[in-house]
Amino acid sequence: MLDMLRVEAVKAAELIRKAESVHIYTHYDADGISSGAVIAIAVKRLGKQFHLTFLKGLNSVPECDSDLVILSDMGSGYPDIVSEIEQDVVIIDHHYPIGRIEAEDKIVAHVNPHLAGLDGTYELCASSTAYIVAECLGNNEDLTAVAIAGILGDKQKIVGGNEVVVKKGIELGFVDVQKGLNIHSGKLREVLQLSTEPFLDFYEKDAELDEFLGKIGFSGEEEVDELSEEETRKLANAIVIRLLKQGAYDGVIEEFIGRKIVLKEELIKNAVTYTDVINACGRAAACSVGFAICAKDESYLEKGYRIWKKFQIELLEEITKRREEIKEGECIRYLVMEKAPSTGPVATVLSRYLFSDKPFIAVNIKNDSAKVSSRANPRIKVDLGEVMRLAAEKVGGRGGGHSVAAGAMLPADRVEEFIKEVDRLCCAMLSSS
Repeated sequence: MLDMLRVEAVKAAELIRKAESVHIYTHYDADGISSGAVIAIAVKRLGKQFHLTFLKGLNSVPECDSDLVILSDMGSGYPDIVSEIEQDVVIIDHHYPIGRIEAEDKIVAHVNPHLAGLDGTYELCASSTAYIVAECLGNNEDLTAVAIAGILGDKQKIVGGNEVVVKKGIELGFVDVQKGLNIHSGKLREVLQLSTEPFLDFYEKDAELDEFLGKIGFSGEEEVDELSEEETRKLANAIVIRLLKQGAYDGVIEEFIGRKIVLKEELIKNAVTYTDVINACGRAAACSVGFAICAKDESYLEKGYRIWKKFQIELLEEITKRREEIKEGECIRYLVMEKAPSTGPVATVLSRYLFSDKPFIAVNIKNDSAKVSSRANPRIKVDLGEVMRLAAEKVGGRGGGHSVAAGAMLPADRVEEFIKEVDRLCCAMLSSS
């Protein structure tokens, strides 16, 4: 099946080689920034001019003077917009394709794992798909490390195509997988306090954190990367117990226990930190800083760390504030916010670590529009991508995404109607499963 994907990747590579100038449009999260970086670096190595633009979504036809438009981590769900683009188009995406793209006077290369019989929700993200294209463009094996930011950022598994990409990185010496915990590096106390993956609920709970550390024999001043195997085991057991008591989805445990991913030649070696810094830069409207880190520009590294820490604290404060505002539908939990600094990260943490038994819908109203992020886990038998698409269309909006992580944009005055429709659709899906 990966061979089928490569057929389209070769077509995409031919279009890139033929173009004199390229404009890359990519999403602003970790997967979007890293996939955009993989393609941009590969294009630059061909000696071609390129522009790189970060978007929150593909809401209109991109206007540019380049020969080729590349859509990264977007495009598959917007056939109407893609059909209106005048230039040749390369789509590098992993969201479920919807509708039919009208090519007419242009060539469209659509590199999407779903079109090759692969699972774009768990086994190939945009950045690992972008790497397949970059591989067809030349000697770009070092970009396997950059692609890992998308895999981790989109909460995917290292299976299928992702595993192929990671294994190549290991074989060629760009990636290392060691025994340990896939958590941030640093002083243990601060790591546990600021962690959102996993979310341990220690922020501004110093006494509770002291008790937790004391019970397992730590002071909190230990360096996470210097813990012995026995100390790591004790810490892991204590974290698991805390997560299960919180009501976390137990699938998160395998994501951080047992192996630690090291990016041997990147500016940030710890893959979790690398991913979170890039993601924070995107969420803080500093995508260029995240891209610069992917491109190994050391002059942006300190700024990236500062953005990450500020974002992490704001996110933890938002979670503390919003967890008391969650409402219950018949089959969903939902949260309606106004002018909140973030939507997706709040929904992700709350749905994975505190309220994991029902689909979780977070709505953020800003002026006349509302942004929606919805989350579930594989045990909840709903397709949130379809739910978001249908419910948003009913209220004059637009939505889509993956079965366990999807989003929508809709008019602010129709949020209540939208929530009712989401609840109805989720109930219907759950009852038929």
